[in-house]
Amino acid sequence: MLIKLLATILIFTSLIKADSTSDLIKETREKISQINISFYENRLPDKLFVSELDKLFVELKDKNIYADSVVDKKDYKLKSSQLIKSFKAFEKFYNNKPEVDTLKKVFHAVNNEFNSVFGKYFLDELKNFPKKKIIIFSTSMSCECTLEMCYRQECEVQKLLKENPDSFDYAVVDSYSNYDLQNEYEVGFIPAVILVDSTNKEIKRFVRVEKLYDKLVSILNVKE
Repeated sequence: MLIKLLATILIFTSLIKADSTSDLIKETREKISQINISFYENRLPDKLFVSELDKLFVELKDKNIYADSVVDKKDYKLKSSQLIKSFKAFEKFYNNKPEVDTLKKVFHAVNNEFNSVFGKYFLDELKNFPKKKIIIFSTSMSCECTLEMCYRQECEVQKLLKENPDSFDYAVVDSYSNYDLQNEYEVGFIPAVILVDSTNKEIKRFVRVEKLYDKLVSILNVKE
């Protein structure tokens, strides 16, 4: 009886920890999304967003959190350390009040490194989402024009979700660090945005398109 009780407590504790981990990772993505949208709208991000993101990164590091999908924890640790280092560089630059375009380029590194670390985690989570889903195949290593287009399309998806919460969910896959996933989804050119239904069946694919936001509004039948 005592053994069963202890086993139940351990299972319950692990479930609480898993939920806490998931919430922390998702909250971090949400703060990054808010900053991305600010840049997309050509304005400096709110100081509160930057401060909150700083605290979340510290918590991720202190709790030594690993996404369930991570296999190589040594590589994950290195990437996580680089992510925090990039954010600290951004934060220092932010405090000097630079121009929006200049600061945005600095934040690109933070955004790309977060996607590199947690992209597969969100893709795995996305498979069980009961509504439409968007998979963005981006890259953290390419020419400047491709990097800019990848970032813009990610921002467009995040802005649309902010305006239509719970209508869909999304994941961003860094093709540079997840070449196997790029092959699995038969993606040839980057950026590629794949819209799938609740059963994970592909509905529509957009490859290096302009004005993605408008096209998604139309096909998802959501408000602008």
